[in-house]
Amino acid sequence: MFNKDGISFFIIIVPFLSVLFISFFSISYYLKLSNESYEKEIILYKELKIKDFDLIVKTKSNDKHQEEEKFIEFVLTSAIVILFFMALFTYLMFSIIKNIIKKYKYKVQNREDELKALNENLSVKIEKGIEDAKQKDKKILEQAKLARIGSMISMIAHQWRQPLSQLSGILMELETATRFKKVDDAYILNAIAKSDKMIEFMSNTIDDFRNFYKPDKIKEEFLVSDSCLKAINIIDATLENLGINLIFNVEDDRKIFGYPTEFSQVILNIISNAKDILIEKEIKNPKIQIDIKSKGILSIITIKDNAGGIAEENKELLFDPYYSTKDSSKGTGLGLYISKLIIERNMGGELSVFNNNEGAVFKIVVAG
Repeated sequence: MFNKDGISFFIIIVPFLSVLFISFFSISYYLKLSNESYEKEIILYKELKIKDFDLIVKTKSNDKHQEEEKFIEFVLTSAIVILFFMALFTYLMFSIIKNIIKKYKYKVQNREDELKALNENLSVKIEKGIEDAKQKDKKILEQAKLARIGSMISMIAHQWRQPLSQLSGILMELETATRFKKVDDAYILNAIAKSDKMIEFMSNTIDDFRNFYKPDKIKEEFLVSDSCLKAINIIDATLENLGINLIFNVEDDRKIFGYPTEFSQVILNIISNAKDILIEKEIKNPKIQIDIKSKGILSIITIKDNAGGIAEENKELLFDPYYSTKDSSKGTGLGLYISKLIIERNMGGELSVFNNNEGAVFKIVVAG
């Protein structure tokens, strides 16, 4: 009851009740005195039978004077009592208010100390969380880097398999001709020319891979088909080795403004994902089809496969970072996330996915 909400009530109501009580008792006492005076007068009239009028007037005057003195004495006594009560009440209220303020300050101080401790702990937890997240991101990026290097080495191996086989054939022919003494200068020079051609192809393959993963510095105009062919040339030997048929249709080609190498990386990421899902599901007659067409100022590139499509619950999460439907050893979940950033943030386009009757369809729309 004596809290910060109840104090205002007592400060207002107690003085009001005090004034009300003193008024009530004063009026009651006055009425009591008046009644006693009236009864005395009646008795006096009966005793004197109105024989001595002066004595009656004198007696009445004395009684009136005594009555006034008693009333004044009562009022003064009541006022002193009320003043004493108000002084005591003021002291009590002051003590209570002081105590409440002290408790309130103590609670505020405790709350401030708790908030301060919480902020300090929160700051430490946030710093630790940020550091843990950085370490996690670093590990994931390292995994992505290793996975990309592994994928690149695998694709280089597939690209080199044919020229290495041809080199091996040339050397075997040269060895056979040498054993049977059928080697002349023309034969040797021809074998050297063929070998140089194969070695040049292998060297260009290394340059293609090195330049492919080199980030673009400035935006430039480039043909959509050229950028797609750059990605196809990187992975076509791998697809051929796995028995995957790649179909490339150019209906309407045009130049777009952006980062050609990054755009090629997006195409390669999508083709690689399609390749992985086709192998994982062991699809018969697997195929990947790339179509390039335009509508107004927009270039539209679709990449589709026949792997059966993407589950509905995975569509919304497909472009989220670190989300992958593949085994953790085969992917980090960053490929499509980075691809979406390249197309939408760096080139102002749109990357989306949907299913058709055969499988998944990735659609890239970029303004020319």
